[in-house]
Amino acid sequence: MSPPPRKVLLTSVCRPFGEAVGDADSVGYELLFCQVTRAQGAFSPRSHHIHFSLEYLAENLDCPAVTLQYPSRRELVRELRRGYDVVGVSFVLATYHRMKETVALIRKHAPEAEIVLGGYGTVLDDAMLTPYGDHICREEGVAYLRKLLGQPPLQKPYRHPLISNPLRIFGQEISRTGIVIAGLGCPHACDFCCTSHFFKRKHIRLLPTGRDIYRVVKRYLDRDADSAILIIDEDFLMNRKRAMEFRDCVQEGGVPLGVFAFASVRAISQYTVTEILEMGIDGLWIGYEGARSGYAKQQGRPVGEIFREFRDHGISILASMIVGLPYQTPEIIQEELDGLLDLRPDFGQFLIYGPTPGTPFFDRVLRENLMHPEFAGDKELYCRKASGFYAMVQHPTMQPAEIEGWQRRCFEEDYRRLGAGIYRAVDTMLLGYLKLKDSPSAFFRAKAASLARMVRKAYPAFLPGKLLGPSERARAAVADLERRAHEALGAPTVWE
Repeated sequence: MSPPPRKVLLTSVCRPFGEAVGDADSVGYELLFCQVTRAQGAFSPRSHHIHFSLEYLAENLDCPAVTLQYPSRRELVRELRRGYDVVGVSFVLATYHRMKETVALIRKHAPEAEIVLGGYGTVLDDAMLTPYGDHICREEGVAYLRKLLGQPPLQKPYRHPLISNPLRIFGQEISRTGIVIAGLGCPHACDFCCTSHFFKRKHIRLLPTGRDIYRVVKRYLDRDADSAILIIDEDFLMNRKRAMEFRDCVQEGGVPLGVFAFASVRAISQYTVTEILEMGIDGLWIGYEGARSGYAKQQGRPVGEIFREFRDHGISILASMIVGLPYQTPEIIQEELDGLLDLRPDFGQFLIYGPTPGTPFFDRVLRENLMHPEFAGDKELYCRKASGFYAMVQHPTMQPAEIEGWQRRCFEEDYRRLGAGIYRAVDTMLLGYLKLKDSPSAFFRAKAASLARMVRKAYPAFLPGKLLGPSERARAAVADLERRAHEALGAPTVWE
């Protein structure tokens, strides 16, 4: 008689989060409100981001598995009392202290359970982790957990759960996004990038082919025809064969999608804007980093050409910039910020150049003794502040407070000069509608109709932008956007 299957609990660290309870600035449940649009207040979109990986892991185990997303301590204890053989805890560097609290509860209320530590927090060394975990996962999680549990290996593509994330603006839900976990890791190996070096500079295709990706997308659309799609893959467009097979599937399906993906300039440069639109992509996260940063992923078409062409075709861009690179001075940061804002991305992220264990930059910081003493002498403080919002490393020309001040200035200038990201995104949608509405392609005309519906959906949001925008320039831009939208799509109805 075979033993009963082992019971598995997979959990994030416990809530609450935030500066008020001892966490670093930006640590929270939301990427947008806490980070990308942190300066935009009430105009920030709101979306609660769970640990998608936990749902994915549970879907691919052959034994009972329960997931908890940001449980309270009481909720975690209640679940632990149901009896588990294995408890996995997912964390990042900035929640290392929260992991320790969570493990203490597990050991108190489920002392027989084996604890598995996972997530990007496991880049820390064994000395910091082995006191808290019986096992440490530092590789692709499905294969690791199945081996740990004595289950046979699975062939890719793995089973994929359906995980939808709602997006709210001014308290109203405006869309739901289906999460497609297509790959892990990245071959570009930027010196600061944790996710690239965690997987040894390799790209792991969880969904090996474009058709595999489309099958997951189709499952979301079968459940909700209006679902947006987020493809989680460090550089989705890098593998042209896979991306073009996905494009072929989208075209066979005949339904325009709303796909947001991550892509480098190098990868984007392999395609025409038409090919990218034919994949259903209408949003991209692009690493601008810095005009002089020299990362290999930035090679290709001029970035200004890409930004302008994509915006004109209705493709929104979230651009990320690094503050505190060694070559930067205040003058260079201002110059690079001006250059980025001249490209008018819909959203901007500005993080401080920081060292993460396992990366070449971290190794150099240790080798050259560049870590500021308060972090070098206190590893727990280092972890707690490893959020992208603290200057931890000695800079050739700037002090920590100056770097952090410039980061705040970048977020504030982005908001003041270009206005709220939600209006920039609507402006891009309107441009895309105007570009595609008379296309000879039925697919593109259908996409134009979809963009028109989204613009009209934004009509009620124009008034607060005109009245409460961050600057006269931003308020005038919303008024002009409203005028152009009404001119192109008609005046609002009584319901709008």
